[in-house]
Amino acid sequence: MNRSLALATRHALTTQRANGSWLAVPDPRITETALCTLALACSPQPGAGHAAARGRAWLAAGAAPQDHHPVARAVESALLSLVLGADGSIDVSHPAFEDPALSARARLLQALALHTGRTVHGGAGPDALRTQLAAAVAAPGRLKRWSRVELWSAHALVAAHFGDRKATLLAARIIADQQSPAGDFFANPVTTALAALALQAAAPGTAAARRCTEYLLTSQQADGTWRFTTSDVWDTALAVRAFRGQPDFDRHALPAAAYLVAAQNPDGGWPFRLGVESDNDTTGAALIALDGASDAPGGVIRAGVRHLARQQRDDGLWRTWQSAGDPPVDDVIAHVVTALARHSGRHRVDLAPARAWLTGRLDGQGRWHAGWYRGLAYAAAEVLPALDTPAPPDGHAAARALAETRNPDGGWPVEAGGPSTPAATGLALAALERGGLRDEDLWAPGLTYLVETQRDDGTWPGVPLMYGPRPLLTHFPTHTHAFTVEGLFAGQRRLRAAARGGCLQPHGEELSYGRAGGGPA
Repeated sequence: MNRSLALATRHALTTQRANGSWLAVPDPRITETALCTLALACSPQPGAGHAAARGRAWLAAGAAPQDHHPVARAVESALLSLVLGADGSIDVSHPAFEDPALSARARLLQALALHTGRTVHGGAGPDALRTQLAAAVAAPGRLKRWSRVELWSAHALVAAHFGDRKATLLAARIIADQQSPAGDFFANPVTTALAALALQAAAPGTAAARRCTEYLLTSQQADGTWRFTTSDVWDTALAVRAFRGQPDFDRHALPAAAYLVAAQNPDGGWPFRLGVESDNDTTGAALIALDGASDAPGGVIRAGVRHLARQQRDDGLWRTWQSAGDPPVDDVIAHVVTALARHSGRHRVDLAPARAWLTGRLDGQGRWHAGWYRGLAYAAAEVLPALDTPAPPDGHAAARALAETRNPDGGWPVEAGGPSTPAATGLALAALERGGLRDEDLWAPGLTYLVETQRDDGTWPGVPLMYGPRPLLTHFPTHTHAFTVEGLFAGQRRLRAAARGGCLQPHGEELSYGRAGGGPA
């Protein structure tokens, strides 16, 4: 196990960027590649047709829609059908589309279907859709900036379908105002592709439309795909939380805390990636990562704490984002509570209502449900540190419930009954430690599973775990790495505790670190 941790630490150090951060390109999926392919197929710009053909080839070679959620399956099935020209209607009839948080997905698919001349099964009719979108852009409420662009893009496509030139051009001007000099929209390929379709429908010869297409051309991957947006701030906070305190990491890592300090937004919060709005989840995670960091100025911590204090609702809870439409979710509340508890001397925020809410969620549902990652293990591992009551001698109820889902191979599944994965197993072991569950019959097989599934380069295979955009899932190798090593470090602490009791004699292992991929010398 010590050798496994040394290999994992070496990988983390050699993939750290020169500015102290971590950033990984996520795995490909249908959503981004289909939308970007649609946008380029409609563009008259040189090279667009060839790039669209490459995207279409990847999609036709066996890309399968995600099937963990009915809306995810419907969205990716529809996009695949639109690109490949399959017969049949675009189906938005599933009742799950009626969820207020997911209804925008149905409107978007309907707008794309109208734009491409396809019929729709379910949802509002074309006239009703036009009315809905017009009302939504007139009174959007507090939306994230990329959500506003996506809303205006859908509005533009529907207005163009109805021949409303005035509304189409107005939407195009509002969309273009949000474009970056590089041509993208918040480095998000979903938003950028939808904006490209809208701009082409409104004014295909404009500079905004041309820059959008150029960005899509340059961001296509070698395999013909496009990938979901990266999350450098979030990835760096994860890495610091997982590895800090380990001698090799502390000795060789570039100053990741300084990167997080520099990434703080003027409002005192942190964004999941540079250049976008602060969100409460990343702000909590960054404050946890900076706890005890010698290069984190007190003013930075105070500003972050003040930001979270301002974001607290009247009921004592926090939303994921600052948008009024985002409900509180278990993992975000837990990160905020844990962060504020770590910095308790800097605020007077009452954490009791949020802790009571978390306890009530467990009592009412029998488990916690994370809002931004799929799986029981992640929810339990992240919520348990937020509680202020010690675990009973036989372990916390959430840890015991998680233990029951372990597979015969020693690992844990993302959800009960599924195959074991390294990330879920690492998170489960971390949750067992945090929940005070010390049964060696659980720990030894779990640690063995992690050691035996590690690759020669120190990494582990991963599966999509993070929601984005909900309910779609995406896989970031950086997330799998951090979650998996959390379990190994928990196991190492158990072995050391046993050794101090005279039961074991662990040995350490030092590895040398050479420069690779922009890592430390």
